Amino acid sequence: MSRSTSPEDIFTLIQGEARVILISIFIAFSQFQYGYDSAAVSGFQSMPGFLAVFGYVDPTNSLGFGIRTSVQTLIQSLLQLGGFLASVFIFKFGTRISNRRGLWAGCGFSIIAIILQMCSVQFAALYAGRLILGISNGFYLTYSATYLGEIAPTHLRGSAVGLVTFQTSFGALIGVLIDNYTTKYLSRTAYLIPLGVMLFVPVFLSIGLLFLPESPRHYVRLGSDAKAENALRILRGIKDQDQLVAEVAAIREAWILENARSENIRLIDAFRGNDLKRTVLSLCCSIGQTASGVIFFSSYSIYFYAEAGVKNEFIWVMMSLAIALTGNMGAFFVMRFVERRFLLSICSLVNAIVMFAIAGVYTRLSTGSYTAAQVLVAMGTLFTWVYGVGQGPVLWALTVELPSQRLRSKTVGLATGCNYIFAWLATYCSPYFINPTALDWGPKYCYIWGTSNLILAIWAFSVIPDVKGKSLEQITGSMIGQSKKTTDESVVAS
Repeated sequence: MSRSTSPEDIFTLIQGEARVILISIFIAFSQFQYGYDSAAVSGFQSMPGFLAVFGYVDPTNSLGFGIRTSVQTLIQSLLQLGGFLASVFIFKFGTRISNRRGLWAGCGFSIIAIILQMCSVQFAALYAGRLILGISNGFYLTYSATYLGEIAPTHLRGSAVGLVTFQTSFGALIGVLIDNYTTKYLSRTAYLIPLGVMLFVPVFLSIGLLFLPESPRHYVRLGSDAKAENALRILRGIKDQDQLVAEVAAIREAWILENARSENIRLIDAFRGNDLKRTVLSLCCSIGQTASGVIFFSSYSIYFYAEAGVKNEFIWVMMSLAIALTGNMGAFFVMRFVERRFLLSICSLVNAIVMFAIAGVYTRLSTGSYTAAQVLVAMGTLFTWVYGVGQGPVLWALTVELPSQRLRSKTVGLATGCNYIFAWLATYCSPYFINPTALDWGPKYCYIWGTSNLILAIWAFSVIPDVKGKSLEQITGSMIGQSKKTTDESVVAS
């Protein structure tokens, strides 16, 4: 915005964009599944009812059961592998699938995966269910983020895409909440109830998507300006025909500009010319999600707290997630008024300090120390809050904003796939670092995540371009202009 914005201006702006905000919240709900599942399955590893089926009897453990490190790694890492497979498919065929159809595909895979995990006590079925659920997450993440980025007006785009982080945290909170009340059951009911509740996500999304159009940019790509105008009318409540025509014309102009450089879209196009820079930036932003350490905390928080000697770990994790939600909600406003690079750099630096603090305390104090446990809970809560207010929303927004319009679904799919590779590596290796039967680093494992956050902060400050306040078409124009300027200067120099 060109002038300073008062609280009254903000309220008026939100009121005027209520429709697109509600639609964005609904689309972002697809990420509720990822957060819910990560937290719920993390809780399963402390449930006697789950461990009696997929663990082993251990009289020395306070629960009476233990779980093998190999099982821990597969439960979480297969989820990331499934997401990677979905991303590879989307990168190959993403431009042929609309956002709504991609989300419906995610719903189908989700229902199959949940039923498979609920109906069998065999490891093969459990692992297959985890893999298929990961495929569902891959479709959900790519197509929800792309849809949000394409339907939101410029001033709301970062905040709308940032809702993905809010829904992930909200899902995690509900997952831990339900686990807390079902962990008392000693039968399979303990984990069947949390799994059954998750069916609400694909069913609710499948029905709601029937009443929404595709994004206006999708219709422009198909050459249907009339449908694009109608989509804008439905999604954003615009009634002024002149405004509708002008917005669709701007989208079409950017689309024509991009296609003038290449008539056919191929995989190699993402790595040619100016698109190479945009692809690399998008990939790095997506990988930054894992570099922040959020995958580690979301996948192993309850187990991690328990092994570190924190009592009532379910309650503490719920409190941490509830506080983190305030950061997610605050991000909706912060993202609109704070420059992306500055926000990401500061939040990454703060979380680097948080991670080093956790590791440092447990280097000096014993695992069972009450003081160390207090520090772990406090710093863990601060980490999730800072991630929610800055790192998560900014990284997701940039992943969607930076690719060119003609390659957006492919690039976002590829970026998501790269993130899933690193997330798989993190979830696969983490148990070996923190498990007492392996390296037994415990909270000292945070030294690694402190370093990765520090690298993320330096990279963000040095490399991230300024896209705040620019439409997707303006970003395309500026990036193409920069590329042309560089090319012209090279020619002159020659």
